[in-house]
Amino acid sequence: MAKKTYNPKSATSILNYGKALLGKSLKEVYPNAVLHSGKGGLGQAVEKYHYGYEPNSEAEPDFAEVGLELKCTPLKELADKSMASKERLVLNIINYIEEAQKSFKTSSFWHKNHFLLLMFYLHKNGVSPVDMIFKLIRTWRFPNEDLKIITDDWNKIHSKILDGQAHKLTEGDTFYLAACMKGSKANAELRKQPNSDELAQQRAYSLKAGYINKIILQSFLDENVQHQLQISPQRIKSLQKKYSSDKIVNSLHRYKAKETFEQLIERRLKPFYGKTVAKIESKTHVVLNVKAKDFAYNVCRAMFEIKTRKIQEFENAGISLKSIVLEAHRNKIKESMSFPYIRFVDIVNQEWEESEWYKLLSSKFLFVVFRKSPDGDKKKMKIVKVFFWNMPYDDMLIAKSLWEDTKRKVNNDDFDNFITTKTHKVCHIRPHGTKNQRVQTPKGDWVQPKCFWLNNDYILDIVMKNIEDGSN
Repeated sequence: MAKKTYNPKSATSILNYGKALLGKSLKEVYPNAVLHSGKGGLGQAVEKYHYGYEPNSEAEPDFAEVGLELKCTPLKELADKSMASKERLVLNIINYIEEAQKSFKTSSFWHKNHFLLLMFYLHKNGVSPVDMIFKLIRTWRFPNEDLKIITDDWNKIHSKILDGQAHKLTEGDTFYLAACMKGSKANAELRKQPNSDELAQQRAYSLKAGYINKIILQSFLDENVQHQLQISPQRIKSLQKKYSSDKIVNSLHRYKAKETFEQLIERRLKPFYGKTVAKIESKTHVVLNVKAKDFAYNVCRAMFEIKTRKIQEFENAGISLKSIVLEAHRNKIKESMSFPYIRFVDIVNQEWEESEWYKLLSSKFLFVVFRKSPDGDKKKMKIVKVFFWNMPYDDMLIAKSLWEDTKRKVNNDDFDNFITTKTHKVCHIRPHGTKNQRVQTPKGDWVQPKCFWLNNDYILDIVMKNIEDGSN
């Protein structure tokens, strides 16, 4: 165990002492360092070997005298050798019974995580975490604009807990702060919850990967932050479009009293409902290309008066924006909603919670609903409504059954009998693209690619409920 050579009453001293690990692995500095547990084990090993104390109780921040919580989190290396967040940052486990009695400022989340010491290391497959190299070590406090959204997120989680709905929490419920599943497998860890006899899956507070990438970019661009991050010029340009872009809310004064971020969005967009694309162009002085792939996103940018290519809050939250077009004279939509190709070589080695399909469905969606013009002129399409949506827990279970059936059939080399719209009420599988395209199977063969789809009737039902009840 290391001898303390830092001041535990000084956050600056703690940070500077931590920077001794920058560019090194824990094992390189402490040859006897070993990992004692799973994913959180590296943080505990840093506490023990580097900072010289045994990991403390879960209730207090790691450096209780300054309220500083240490978190080690992995980076991944992309094809161009750039570094990005590998996953969400998992924080403390939620005790539903205790948390129900709290306010935001007295919550376990805020008590433990309001001031973070973040230690980013580069993940390598097959390498022990104690041998992985630290690339960024810094402290983090939430900026006021972010903290407002995080407070709203906590309140949403808290409300479900109070309603006896902790078993129906999903990561898509919220924007920056999520309640993610915590445990080796779903249902492996079940906890009591208030106001319900039903046990709830163990969950932990977490910061979404999009928000962590924002921290990484800010650190890379801040000349006062030491790091050994690698980010290619091309990726820097892409990240700046996302995380250095304009905000919808650049001041807390934009909010009305007790208004949430979601309610602010609804208020700002409501004046455009019933307006044509041409009218929005005229009102905002923005030319909208109806053939562009990001047409719906561009319409949102125009309505919010965002000049940059991306909207920062949407990128921080990893929001999936989807355009829905209703027929001119009836409430019907032509297309189901497609998602990226299924990577057959990956799905056979994944658990549900690790799968791309789960990650996609766990995100927050923004639906931009248009009504076609009778003459087919896309500039005459009208905005009907814009609303946030996330897949309810019960529907996630149905989507999981589809995923499990798909994995089983891929394992059995059966690529001709996937579930269709006729047999599944939420989602299905079918090709997307040309017949000439091919993707590889786990056995090395090449087959036509298939995608997960959300059924058009399912999407229409969501749209009509939001239009009819006027809610978000």
